[in-house]
Amino acid sequence: MSDLKEDYKHDAAHVEVASQFDDAEIARAKAQHVADTAADGYVDPTLIISPEENNALRKKINRRVLPLLCLAYICQALDKGTLGTASIMGWQADVGAVGQDYALTSTFLWIGIIVGEPIANQLVRRLPLGKLIGIAIIIWSALLLGLAFSLSIIPVFVIRALLGFSESVVGPVLLSITVQWYLKVEQPFVSACWQAMLGAQSAIGGLLGFGFYHVQKTHGLFGWQWMTIAIALFSFVAGTVILLFLPDSPTQARWATEDEKVKFVERVRSNNQGIKQKHFRRDQLVEAFTDPYTLVLFGLAFTQTLVVGGINTFNNLLMNKAFGFTVLQSQLLNIPLGAMTILTYFLITGLIKRFNQTLLIMMAFTIPNIIGSIVLLTVTPSDKTKGGLVVAFYIMQVFQSCNPAIFLMLSRNVAGQTKKSILYAVTYIGWAGGNSAAPQLFQAKWAPRYLRSLEIHLALYGCFIIICCLGRMLLVSRNKKKEAAQQGHEPTNMLAFDDLTDIQNPDFRYCL
Repeated sequence: MSDLKEDYKHDAAHVEVASQFDDAEIARAKAQHVADTAADGYVDPTLIISPEENNALRKKINRRVLPLLCLAYICQALDKGTLGTASIMGWQADVGAVGQDYALTSTFLWIGIIVGEPIANQLVRRLPLGKLIGIAIIIWSALLLGLAFSLSIIPVFVIRALLGFSESVVGPVLLSITVQWYLKVEQPFVSACWQAMLGAQSAIGGLLGFGFYHVQKTHGLFGWQWMTIAIALFSFVAGTVILLFLPDSPTQARWATEDEKVKFVERVRSNNQGIKQKHFRRDQLVEAFTDPYTLVLFGLAFTQTLVVGGINTFNNLLMNKAFGFTVLQSQLLNIPLGAMTILTYFLITGLIKRFNQTLLIMMAFTIPNIIGSIVLLTVTPSDKTKGGLVVAFYIMQVFQSCNPAIFLMLSRNVAGQTKKSILYAVTYIGWAGGNSAAPQLFQAKWAPRYLRSLEIHLALYGCFIIICCLGRMLLVSRNKKKEAAQQGHEPTNMLAFDDLTDIQNPDFRYCL
């Protein structure tokens, strides 16, 4: 379905709502206090937004908000990926890393994120989002600068854990901002834009590694140290820009008129997810931990990152040690690897928008990885086969694109501000937990081809598909019950800003 048709569908919903109430009811609706603290004073259920207005509003959001989301995520991706690039630039010898030390640097980063997520998501619920993420980026740029001057492994472990803790706010903040500003039908493309920065990081990291590898020891610093310093300075500047220019919510955008703020709020009414509510609700806490969908989200995030976390951490070493490419060739091969990631991110979100079948598409996207893993398991590296092995490895990036799809299943299918803060934390803990454990599936004794690791990955693909099936059955059942309860009546979306959960709100519909 085209964007224009979706816009008309959205406007039709507004027209229908306006026509169902008499003048007195409309007046009361416009004057009512809503539970959503950010939306309070900016709701008007009678407002009709034309397709042209909606397109203009979306374009303005894309100009003012989306670039800052992308900037924030590429900072996180670059910071997390710094040691991956440095790992074949002499970093391991320079800091005395042996055995599983390199894998542990990744594990400590994700442990920091796991510890930080419960705190971060409560901060997301209570604090201004633009300021929160801007300050977090500035903090981790200072930590990254410290990493550049750490020449023994223990300080590296400590700084990586602190980096993870400070970076734990990024994903929840960006998801929350996406939900605040964009319709559900728009969120796949928007999520792909900022999450595709992971692919951009692979390309940029490869170029930085290639460039700084040629830097001889200057002023007592190795090439990888200069590269880390450059990334830290970039993050500091980016954090300052985000702190100054990213709005905390649609109703606090300095560049928007009061009329536009009302329209920004009303255009996402059909999401039935609200804007922001600081009050903690105990009933939503109970629902969050008793809802089986919580386990589905955790399982999807955990199993997916158990695979991609290891592949991302060890991709340079696989290129260099397993496939037989030189250090410089391995750095350059990351550029098309990054392009492949970006392409698949937009491919999967485009298919999700086109067919509205997220879970089925995610299941299909595991198949290329299964094929690629079998190729790596059965083909012995040689000068004749290493080109084909790289192609198989590129194909295995397809499964990584399930990452934005999983977070779409989170952002589009959970409502109630307290419940959202908990499910965001649980899902990101699963995401970080998988990434934390993933490098440990690549044991040093299995190097350089890591065949046992790939065998474990094959089993994880099967687990992922099973979880997708169970999740889809659950959501289909819930949608049918909601539709049956409304006896064919279209949702009015009048409860959109009453801080109800997805289960409590009869108008809420799940994206499959």
